[in-house]
Amino acid sequence: MQNKPVEDFFYSAVNYCDIGENFASPQTPNNLKALLVSLLDLYTKALYLPEVEPENDNFIDFKISIPKIEFNQFDHYWEVFNPYFLEEPVGASLSDDILDFYKDIKRGILLYEQKEQIEAIWHWKFQFDIHWGNHAVDTLRVLHSAIFK
Repeated sequence: MQNKPVEDFFYSAVNYCDIGENFASPQTPNNLKALLVSLLDLYTKALYLPEVEPENDNFIDFKISIPKIEFNQFDHYWEVFNPYFLEEPVGASLSDDILDFYKDIKRGILLYEQKEQIEAIWHWKFQFDIHWGNHAVDTLRVLHSAIFK
């Protein structure tokens, strides 16, 4: 499936995963800023992924090696899940969020590279809609706060 929004998302996904795989010291504002820009780009491009249905029911399992990322004093933050209801904030972890996104995105990249484009698109869109899209919005705020503290 040749589709500009899909290709744009793919390249953004590869960039995001590269940043995660090569993330150095979180104390460097440029590293945090690169991660923020990459996540914002990924989120924006995910909004334009087309609606597709998977072509088969075969689940391809990949052994995804998760990079180690430490955010030290920036790792723990407070989050409110539903902005329309007054709730107690809950603790969250920036490294858990970033690596959860990484797993969701990387699996789609591996599918895409194995010429399973429809499955990759479906996986990216589905995971964005139900999981990482909402968390990404919170993570963008957290990264912004860490950079401009």
